[in-house]
Amino acid sequence: MRVTNARIIGRQGTQELRDVSPMQEPLPTSGRLPAHLKVKHGPVGLLGRFFLWADSAARDRGVTLSFGSLQDLIEANRANSDSWRPLVPVFDEALGGVTPETAFVLIGRSHDGEIVATQAARLYDWPETSLKDEATSLRMFYADPDAALAREDRCEINTPIAEKITGRVVFSGAIWYRRDFRGKDLGTILPRISRAYAFTSWHSDFTIGMLGDGIIAGGLAERAGYTKVEQACIKLMASPLGELHCGLAWMQSDELLADLAAIMARASVPDIGLRVAEEAKN
Repeated sequence: MRVTNARIIGRQGTQELRDVSPMQEPLPTSGRLPAHLKVKHGPVGLLGRFFLWADSAARDRGVTLSFGSLQDLIEANRANSDSWRPLVPVFDEALGGVTPETAFVLIGRSHDGEIVATQAARLYDWPETSLKDEATSLRMFYADPDAALAREDRCEINTPIAEKITGRVVFSGAIWYRRDFRGKDLGTILPRISRAYAFTSWHSDFTIGMLGDGIIAGGLAERAGYTKVEQACIKLMASPLGELHCGLAWMQSDELLADLAAIMARASVPDIGLRVAEEAKN
């Protein structure tokens, strides 16, 4: 499979791939995960095995995974405000400027069809800037960062690695599990699906997450497979989220693939056949 690399320059600073390969079409907004298994980048055998295992592992826990739209995510967030803070503007089309070409949403439903889990990812293309610049300027969060700064929204990020996170960067977030589905180890499954699908779709260089200090202390970053975590390095004031103190989790693509290989080894997942691998690729 030949992939042509190109960039379309968006608004100043934050640049997103919109209508060139590998993102000529919007990502899925409906349908079961297995129906959209196309491995565009990365090792076909490993990624194919992982996606099939992860979908099965979620079903074993009573959760059926499918793709959803950004609006589905916003509606789910509003409907569960008793256990879920407002979303960061990153995933809000009106506030954050995200498009269907630069984000996808995973929805987990119970046997009776109720939404019980979510995860989302958004791609940024920062060839000449960095997480540090994009976060502190609020360009990462808002389509109109000047208006956000005027209402005193802000982001402080105090870790040297933020200046080195550049290129194709995937922000993985919108993590939520309904209370009765917590403790089912979904945190080892959905974040990895999000990272792997983003990597094979966009050939990402980094995956990052901003996690509350309490969530990190509870072990979610470790369960999710992040290889590096910098605690208490971000202070974010973002409408309508409010003030949030959090840490930064990140990993590069080689670490992402190594983590998936380790999961497959621990789960003793056999190699998939050549036919299945080719179907995943095509």
